[in-house]
Amino acid sequence: MKEFSSGDILTGMSVSSLREITVGVQSLERRTRQLQNGCRLSVLSSGDLEPITAMRLFDTNAGFSAALLGRADLVDAPRIRLVQSTGGAPARSESLKTTGPLGVGFTTTGIAGVHSRLESEGVQFVSPPLLLTPENNEKPEGEAPGPKRFEAFGRSEDGDFIVLIERVHAATPYGTFATDCSEPLHASFIVTNLEACLHFMSDVLQHETLIAETCSGSPFDKLLGLPEDVSFRFVMLHRPAYATGRVIFIQFEKRLEPMAQTPSLARGVCRLRYDCTDLHETLSRVPGGGGSLVRGPASIDDPILGRGMVALVRSPFGVVIELWQKG
Repeated sequence: MKEFSSGDILTGMSVSSLREITVGVQSLERRTRQLQNGCRLSVLSSGDLEPITAMRLFDTNAGFSAALLGRADLVDAPRIRLVQSTGGAPARSESLKTTGPLGVGFTTTGIAGVHSRLESEGVQFVSPPLLLTPENNEKPEGEAPGPKRFEAFGRSEDGDFIVLIERVHAATPYGTFATDCSEPLHASFIVTNLEACLHFMSDVLQHETLIAETCSGSPFDKLLGLPEDVSFRFVMLHRPAYATGRVIFIQFEKRLEPMAQTPSLARGVCRLRYDCTDLHETLSRVPGGGGSLVRGPASIDDPILGRGMVALVRSPFGVVIELWQKG
């Protein structure tokens, strides 16, 4: 897979990779410190949301404190917007198998060190970093080591999971590492109608399947803290022009009824944002892709993004997606 540097966008693409993930948090200060110290992300901006921004995002002009974090050295790296949400129960107060947003995945180097720093900041990990590479991936003696993938799942105080991923000895490691810093890699969701989610991501957001697997037993039971006999389908989707900004769906059981809608501001992952070059053309694909228009399109002047057009759509997996066209 080709690695793409900041700013690379293939011609003919109308939708970007995932640009921004909104996470509702009970303590903005603690969660900001967690991502700064644990993942070594930079605070790109912070303060109270302006009324026009709060109205666009959450249908209210009430004041919200927020912080935008990410990789300051990479233009196209996804960003995380933390918004203080003191009300409501933690996300995923029930089983990990409950449908809805799961959390944010980070590609990193030195996963053991990141794991340790996040633990000291209050993240409760299910296990130490576990090797997920199949045993037959080992190279004969004398040959260069084959790629290995380590992962760890940790739950925050807000119920959402922080997932750490490291690829060792890989020709193309996930993300771009110019500094000792993690990088947001994906947003993940537990779903009950995987096909509907894939249809929306393909038809509306022009994503392609990068990984599709059926997982069960070891080491996934230890990684997720689930019984040995639990199996699930796992799919990772991406935009081929971008190294990160992916979406993961996990399906433990299939049900055809509509999935629960995530409130516009809830603790845990509650909103995604994508850029597009032609907002009206993208919106024309939403009904056929199984989504619905929530509001817009409308012209706005955002204090961070600048002038542009925006629309909100509801995805089949229940999360509101903000589509943004600059200029």
